[in-house]
Amino acid sequence: METLQEPYVRTNHIHNASTERPQLLTYTIGYALLALSCVLYTLFTALELDGGEAFTSFIVQYMLAFLYTVILIVDGSYGIRKSWRKANIHKTIILLNLFLISAYSLNRNLAVFQDSTNWLCVYLAVTSLTTLSYRFYPKLPAWVNKLQHIILGSAIVLYLYLALYVAHLYAMGTVGILFFGIGMHIFVPLTLLIACIFLLVHTCGRNKSLYYPVIVGALATVAYAASFAIEWSNRNAKIERIVNQSVIYNDVELPAWVTIAQSVESDWITERILKSDLVYTTPNIGGDWDFMPNGVSWSEVKKHDPLVYIASRFSKNSLSKEDRVKILQSFFRGRHQAQERLWSGDNLSTSYVVSDVDIYTGLRIAYTEKYINVRNNATPQRWWGDTEEAIYTFQLPEGSVVTSLSLWIGGKEEKGILTSKQKAAKAYKTVVGIEQRDPSVIHWQEGNTVSVRVFPCNRDEERKFKIGITSPLTETDGKIYYNNITFLGPNASDATETTRVRFIGPQKHIELPDGFTVDKKGDYISEHTYNPDFSFSFKALPLQENHFTFNGYTYSLAKHQPRLELVTLNTLYLDINNSWNREELDALSRLTNRYKIYAYNGQEMVQLNDVDWKPVTDALLEQRFSLFPFHQVENSRTSLVVTKGEELSLHLKDFKESKFAESIRKYFASGKKVRVFNLGKNTSTYINTFRELRGLAFTDGTVAGLLDHLADQTFPLTEESDESIVLHAADMTITKVKAKEELENNAPDHLARLYAYNNIMRKVGTDYFNDDYINESLVDEAATAYVVSPVSSLIVLETQADYERFGITEKDNSLLNASKDSAGAVPEPHEWALIILFACFVVYTIYQSKLRVS
Repeated sequence: METLQEPYVRTNHIHNASTERPQLLTYTIGYALLALSCVLYTLFTALELDGGEAFTSFIVQYMLAFLYTVILIVDGSYGIRKSWRKANIHKTIILLNLFLISAYSLNRNLAVFQDSTNWLCVYLAVTSLTTLSYRFYPKLPAWVNKLQHIILGSAIVLYLYLALYVAHLYAMGTVGILFFGIGMHIFVPLTLLIACIFLLVHTCGRNKSLYYPVIVGALATVAYAASFAIEWSNRNAKIERIVNQSVIYNDVELPAWVTIAQSVESDWITERILKSDLVYTTPNIGGDWDFMPNGVSWSEVKKHDPLVYIASRFSKNSLSKEDRVKILQSFFRGRHQAQERLWSGDNLSTSYVVSDVDIYTGLRIAYTEKYINVRNNATPQRWWGDTEEAIYTFQLPEGSVVTSLSLWIGGKEEKGILTSKQKAAKAYKTVVGIEQRDPSVIHWQEGNTVSVRVFPCNRDEERKFKIGITSPLTETDGKIYYNNITFLGPNASDATETTRVRFIGPQKHIELPDGFTVDKKGDYISEHTYNPDFSFSFKALPLQENHFTFNGYTYSLAKHQPRLELVTLNTLYLDINNSWNREELDALSRLTNRYKIYAYNGQEMVQLNDVDWKPVTDALLEQRFSLFPFHQVENSRTSLVVTKGEELSLHLKDFKESKFAESIRKYFASGKKVRVFNLGKNTSTYINTFRELRGLAFTDGTVAGLLDHLADQTFPLTEESDESIVLHAADMTITKVKAKEELENNAPDHLARLYAYNNIMRKVGTDYFNDDYINESLVDEAATAYVVSPVSSLIVLETQADYERFGITEKDNSLLNASKDSAGAVPEPHEWALIILFACFVVYTIYQSKLRVS
């Protein structure tokens, strides 16, 4: 018996080995094709292909899936019934994942889904890896098997959602199968759902206890989606309540969206509520063919988020797109995305940045030139063309001003001409929107920002432009700090940046980041990946004697020495929001027996006392921001407003048409100036704009400093006039006097530019609320100094004829675009040595010649 069994056993092993080898080969080929497909999909995604190239990439992915289908047919593992058998289910899983990648590749051309959110991409990858891992289920530890089941339960919910999402396209997909089988892609989620069910049946069998982890995973996923939908609904209900109740208060001066922005939580859920339809797909949106921008624009890639899609089926709010954009641009750093577009910019990127920085150490002024290269990554096969518009938003340091603009046209630098904001806007829209030719323009914006537009950007060449910025530098703890000029615009994450720093004047203890080298001229140079957080410092030295004479006037810079004036204060107004802390409020609560203290609750001024101090202030601490109603200050002479805020807040133009804005305009037009004490160095954009427009008597400091001023009954006096301007951020003063004698300039023309910008802001003042605040005298002052301001813009047009037809002319006797070789630059130390040696040589020569004559 034993002798008969041995040959049988050997024969059986030989038979198993012979059958396992082809199976192993089939799996190996499948895994190799799947890995190749993943790599190619990642590569094609990174290249941002579209048009014909995107369809070609789909064909490659489809061929990989089709090839494995043929292999399974030859292997005998493919068929309506065969594919789901226990012996073949793992091969089917590989095939379905190949088709899943192919389906998302096809989605680039035939968009069934918008781009998946990051979490959904990770979720899909995890579920795919889990289904693939079931082939090794018997060899894995028990705890790993339970984890597989939990994730598989969640995957079943996901695939069920995707299958239902595309269900309305099943009929079209059935017809599409006739076109080389392409239509079968619409059934991938459904077949993945079926595959998951068969995986469970083959793995768990009749052991019901093995199904419990699967149920846990499915229920947890459903519970999370339900909790999100409930929170979504609650926030929408809150928004609706604010909107509907706003009609009750006839005296409310601000639009309802402002109250909503103050009240709603600032997190990812609120952001998705506001961006629904604008960015995130919702059930009421079918195809969204945005080839051309429209009036309410939001330049962000459209996305598909299952949580948003499900939640928006049950709850929506009645906020208009316009109101949602206003909230988004204020509190989710979305002003850049909300800018009006004449052309798309979806395929643009920033390829190279050059930052050329001059530091006038003895004057604490920097002049930065940013050279930006814009690349168009679109494919030439697109039927609507590849012409796009680049829009950049530059965040300037406080007190900075744009003083030059250049655009390269046909390989040649063309410098901008300064004109009124209206003329520049009209010329740009005409040339870009109708004639589609070369212009670039810079416009001033609130919040220390400017917008730069460049057109056209196409695949033929990279567009290059230059922006020049003059900045006063701030001193902290005996050091002067320079911070990089940051921008938003075409993606710069892969851009290379070359930075050159030149110190003009005496210098000590320079602290530059690693990577800088010194060239032959003594300049510091570094090449690195674009770093918006780049900064450096050097020791603060006393301001040098300086003057710059131009157009009959001499400008000079000096340390600001504010005088203290005696004041009689009896009323304090607290501008409270969530940037305050309880310690600051507790310190001020002790003043209720000496002053009348008021706080604004959004509807009226409320007087605070010991009893209601905490409940009122607790409610106000929930506000994300505040807009203090200065027009409700009854007596500006005896009142002080104490404020605190974050930079990210509303701009004046956001509510320019409201009753609130009209009331404030009338208040400040009467000549009243409110004293404001800001706690800390951060200032809200709302307050800072009034400060720049010289509508406030402003100072900042700590609570202790405020209490000292109140005890001494003093307040810093800001004295400005046509002869003197204060650079608040840098704590310096620029004076302008009639030139009495011809002096050789020992300071750059940036003094005159900074003076002009701040003087224009002073003259615009609170008339900024009026549509007619721009007048010829202000434009003329801006054109003389060549500064971008609320009344002026810099523009580059293609030909001289273009300038002439729009009435844009270069002003005679102006400073023109600022440059690196600015007149009157302070000589560097080695240059001073050469000058002194030359002077000594001249004196010696004259002296020798006189001796010979005598």
